[in-house]
Amino acid sequence: MEKNTLTRRQMVQRMALAIGGTLVAPAVLLESCSFDPDTSTAGPERLAILDAIAETIIPRTATAGARDARIGAFIDVMIRDCYYPDMQEKLNAGIQEIAVEGKRSLGSAFEEATQMDREAFLGVYDAAAADDGSHFFRTLKELTMLGYFTSEEAAADGVVHYEPVPTRYDGCAPVDEHTKVFYSNI
Repeated sequence: MEKNTLTRRQMVQRMALAIGGTLVAPAVLLESCSFDPDTSTAGPERLAILDAIAETIIPRTATAGARDARIGAFIDVMIRDCYYPDMQEKLNAGIQEIAVEGKRSLGSAFEEATQMDREAFLGVYDAAAADDGSHFFRTLKELTMLGYFTSEEAAADGVVHYEPVPTRYDGCAPVDEHTKVFYSNI
């Protein structure tokens, strides 16, 4: 049986690689945890239609809306960076369809229509998405909610209540309609 030996040079190289990996890995991992809306390569027209779709799904009320959280840019970056080309084509075609059909149906650009007109128009797509789980509008709606409920604006407005260090489990805690629970006020 052959005996494997490790030279001093190999040992130093492996230790340098291990130490370097522990120094570099956290920086790389933490860099992926932030989102900069300015990384979107979309033009102003695309961002306007994406913001209008997102704002129709989550409008501004007493709290910030999807447009305030720049969800249009978030959706654009997610489509570009996280989906395969076939799904990118499907989503981009759907966004284009909303823009074209919205202009034809509403008489003006979709993003310039009133909130109520946009809601009525997107209701058709929402109904189709409820029947077909692979419909492009379902993905747009999911991206809108993901972007909004993980945004700083939603957290700052108290839409999402997150307790980073839970104190203890209390199965009989008093709860009423005003008690904020993580994601329960959706």
